[in-house]
Amino acid sequence: MSKVFDFLKNDFTRLYMKNVFEHKAVNKAIAFCDGDNLNLIYTGMFSEVNNGKGITDDLELYLVSYLLQKHNVKGFGRASAYVLEDQTTFIGFDIKTVDNEVWSQQNLFSVDEESKVIGVEADLKDSSDRNLICPLVKSYFEKIDFPEDTLKYLDNLYEQIKPNLQVTKIL
Repeated sequence: MSKVFDFLKNDFTRLYMKNVFEHKAVNKAIAFCDGDNLNLIYTGMFSEVNNGKGITDDLELYLVSYLLQKHNVKGFGRASAYVLEDQTTFIGFDIKTVDNEVWSQQNLFSVDEESKVIGVEADLKDSSDRNLICPLVKSYFEKIDFPEDTLKYLDNLYEQIKPNLQVTKIL
């Protein structure tokens, strides 16, 4: 396993869970490792910078491809809340590296009557090194050739989100 893979699997998930407990909410996040840093993007801010829209699947893939072109990305991590048909709620972690190492993890969580997160199962029993939770992650690391207007849009979007990146050194 690579250093980036281990860092994403252990430190990204731990950092994300710390934020879940701090804010009592499960917010979708995308993380990428470039060189010696983990860069964490919380996608809730996208409605502010994307004309009132959140981050769509297409925009997520465009952003990931853009980040690949802009940075020396070695790995991506993704975390999001999911609700199954039986109303079971879990946090889904997906990790993929440039070397095609993959890992997914499900952690059940519970909320109070105000929908604030009050507990998250810490057990790692529902993990997989083969099956990703989010199908989008399978397309991470696929290069997209952007038309000039799309590239300009992504440049502008990145400049708006860059000040809100949470950067952590990879040890």
